[in-house]
Amino acid sequence: MCGIAGIFGFSNQAPFDPAPVQRAMDAMARRGPDDQGIYQASGIALGHRRLSVIDLQGGRQPFTDPPSGITLVYNGEIYNFHELREILTALGHTFTTHSDTEVLLKAYRQWGVECLHHLNGMFAFALYDPAAQTLFAARDRLGIKPFFHTLSEGRFLFASTLAALLCLSPERPVLNQAAAAHYLSTIRTTLEHQTLVEGVFALLPGEYLLIRRGEPLPKPVRYWSLPLLTPQEKENPPLAEAAREVHALIEDSVRLRLISDVPLGGFLSGGLDSTILAALASRLTEGNYNAYSVGYDRDGFNEWPYIEEACNRYAMQCRRIHLDAQTYPADWQFLIQQKGLPLSTPNEVPIYHLARALRHDFTVALSGEGADEIFGGYTIPFFSSADYDRAKALPLDPSSPFAEALRRLYGTDHFPDHVTQHFLLNSWMPASALCELAPTLNGGYETMLTRYAEHYERLNRCSTLDQHLHIHAAINLEGLLFRMDASTMAASVEARVPFTDYRIVEQLFALPDSTKLDWASEAARHRAAHLNVMEIDQQNLVISKRLLREAFRHEVPASILDRRKMSFPVPFIEWFSSDMNTWISDLIQSSSWYGTLLNRNAVDALLAHSNDPRSAMHLWPLANLCLWQHQFNIAIP
Repeated sequence: MCGIAGIFGFSNQAPFDPAPVQRAMDAMARRGPDDQGIYQASGIALGHRRLSVIDLQGGRQPFTDPPSGITLVYNGEIYNFHELREILTALGHTFTTHSDTEVLLKAYRQWGVECLHHLNGMFAFALYDPAAQTLFAARDRLGIKPFFHTLSEGRFLFASTLAALLCLSPERPVLNQAAAAHYLSTIRTTLEHQTLVEGVFALLPGEYLLIRRGEPLPKPVRYWSLPLLTPQEKENPPLAEAAREVHALIEDSVRLRLISDVPLGGFLSGGLDSTILAALASRLTEGNYNAYSVGYDRDGFNEWPYIEEACNRYAMQCRRIHLDAQTYPADWQFLIQQKGLPLSTPNEVPIYHLARALRHDFTVALSGEGADEIFGGYTIPFFSSADYDRAKALPLDPSSPFAEALRRLYGTDHFPDHVTQHFLLNSWMPASALCELAPTLNGGYETMLTRYAEHYERLNRCSTLDQHLHIHAAINLEGLLFRMDASTMAASVEARVPFTDYRIVEQLFALPDSTKLDWASEAARHRAAHLNVMEIDQQNLVISKRLLREAFRHEVPASILDRRKMSFPVPFIEWFSSDMNTWISDLIQSSSWYGTLLNRNAVDALLAHSNDPRSAMHLWPLANLCLWQHQFNIAIP
């Protein structure tokens, strides 16, 4: 796991000053504390920071292939590199190291851009081919590893973090209004390719760029995407057969992600996903697998009993990390400085603490990210499809029990389109609050809605539930994985996420909706006739992650297999109204955006009611934007 940065000139063949690349690498020192290097030639400069995991001596980068001069900087792991090495050796390639880095470079020499279809891993890389005068940049299928880029003074600039990218550009960063509206609404730091900085973009998961000197910057090419199938096109095997196939895929994914030349452990939350990983990793390592967990000494915000049960079941050791409000602000600011972006979810700080503690024993950690998005773990946002379908089925009598149920949750009994329902249910800050707090972002908000409408339009062949799964896999999952990458790399820890193996993802999205979420029984379906999805979830009328639970029914304790999801909670709502109240108020009111981008009266009214959970939800992204603006001197357009 590493950090990469570089400059590629479209026409200027003169050597570049390496100082900006060195500054970018310095900004990523935590991503790669073990080594660093710079490659320079006419019109190209590539930088690499290394966290040594595979072939500690032979995997140094930038990595150059002497016969061709092709040079690679690469962040990630190719898990099937042993298999690929055998294939490439049979095709006549020779190897001088035991690293996956060399395998990736030789795969490009053999297959060109088609090498991406041979890779199973997490990666973001840039590969310079001097003979072809090209820079080939790509990101893994699910977006586990980030890749940011921009154009400046006729040069293509890229880096693993936005903080590092800003070191390469001489220009002052300017706020992107559409992305800012999206962030305040959803706490996602990107809007498709757009980032919170105008003119700075992210490669999307499953995309590549092939840039040729002397030609304009091309559009990204998508080389992989989730299956888009109608219900009739999906496979429909018996549940037991599907469970066996998925079990085998997950086990193989864990096996591949246990390959490491440095100590490896895991994160254990006490939930289903991390417990499944613990069960498999303990067996595959013959009991040589231990973990770390984090929680708070506050009822409802820790899962210690379930963690202890899992440890007893699999003969593991698990060290507990306890957190409180006192250290939170400093770590919050540190992570923003590392990312170059605001935080998304409040639990980025505990993930960082967890990774920092784990680093004393391990360099690599298995984590359960992605299981909820792939297997259907979020009942309310996913199964809200039932609300949408029932509301659209026939005109509602406003006095009917179901219409009243919709109004209880959404404030309306009518959805003109999917986007309306999506933001009524999934917004951290609704449109009305955004309009009051940051009225200059109204145009950006409309742009955001247009992007979502286009996304839903691309999914119109799918069932409503499948559309909701696709939206969260494309938007929420990318944000979740970026959160994990940034928080763990800030502690110099490589997080591996077995549930995001593309083979598992392709399999799940080719199976019927009922393998993810389904009614607990026919009686439950009848009971739900007059309930909204929130009430359906509260009464446990739906089974989530149905296939995953079935696949591991005999390996996971029943108390963990069937428990409700906690979603790694952080008591930030309580903190905002008590321990951190004064600090949050001073932070926002001292910001240069207070009274410019942000409406003073609306902000003051929000701060006056910070003990209201809804106000705390609005304050979270607002405070993040102010911290970010202060650290990186972000201008308003």
